Amino acid sequence: MAEAWGAILNFLGHVLDGIYKVIPSYALAIIILTLLVRVVLIPLTVKQIRSMAAMNKLQPELKRLQQKYKGDRQKLNEEMMKLYREHGVNPLGGCFPLLMQAPVFIALYSVLRSAVPFDVALASPVQVTSQIKARTTICTPVGESSVGGTGFSEISCANNGKEFATFTVSSATEHKTAKTKPLIPSIVTRCGPNLDKDKANTVISFRCLTPVGTGHLPRNGKLFKAIIEEKATFLGMHLACSPTQATNKTAIRQCTAHGKAAGASLIAYFALVLLMMGSTFYQQKQMMQNATGPQAKQMQMMSRVMPLILGFVSLNIPAGVIIYWVVSNVWTIGQQSYFLKRQPATPGAGTDPGKGKPPAQPAQKPKPKRKR
Repeated sequence: MAEAWGAILNFLGHVLDGIYKVIPSYALAIIILTLLVRVVLIPLTVKQIRSMAAMNKLQPELKRLQQKYKGDRQKLNEEMMKLYREHGVNPLGGCFPLLMQAPVFIALYSVLRSAVPFDVALASPVQVTSQIKARTTICTPVGESSVGGTGFSEISCANNGKEFATFTVSSATEHKTAKTKPLIPSIVTRCGPNLDKDKANTVISFRCLTPVGTGHLPRNGKLFKAIIEEKATFLGMHLACSPTQATNKTAIRQCTAHGKAAGASLIAYFALVLLMMGSTFYQQKQMMQNATGPQAKQMQMMSRVMPLILGFVSLNIPAGVIIYWVVSNVWTIGQQSYFLKRQPATPGAGTDPGKGKPPAQPAQKPKPKRKR
């Protein structure tokens, strides 16, 4: 199972790299990937929209059944299923496109968050005087050397920007291929110390990584090289970083172009979140146009709550995945607009039951006056 999922992630990485070769923009590569996915899902999405329209037409009949079998839940469910079968309606039909998108969404998240790991060994454990903290300690490869191939021969660690120790590398082993080299490859950008459990502040080895987003890309690909060289940014953002990371003093160096915490870059991260929330709200509101009865109330509540929940969740999601989300929402809005205009409106759509306008009474003819 793990191998099959890894193959899917590698395939997605090759797709993104292939698009990037034609259009050298990481954001556009993700947008085109989103459009390709939505084109493939068109048959299911059309079925979803038609299923929603059919469900709206059945609302009056469903309401009648609810009144008739108010005290018998089992009988009500039986009659509702019978009604669905008679009209060829699948009440779960609207979920299929979302379920089909979920694997792509999760896979893109995994691709953007993965890196190429390396285990870096030291000749012997090194004890340092400064206290090493996970959140404030930053270690980077330094001392570039050509001995035995291009790479780094040392690792420099700093606390809050102040260097406190430099470690000499013995060897570096790529976690995936198990190939060992005398130097850390030049594609590695950051490292984390592994501490001895028995001796305080004693470093025994390092775990080093390439930039996030490179783990499932072809190593000789154009996109891999662009990410390593920080040429695959969008509006100053690294698309593998989340908005929350962009506000962290330590992570900001890896989440803005060339380590600069530019205000424009920070604004771009949160602007994406607002776009996602706005497009989700509009999409939900659009779906309410032909909703009637209890369904209208439920959808109205969803249109208010869902954007807030998704906005909170997206604060910890890579910016590239948020771009995928926004483009997918815009596609759905356009697609729904096309089909909703071509189907008849349901009487009383968008109003709560019992709150619509009363039916117009036929005009009464004036009674003829009696002659005296």
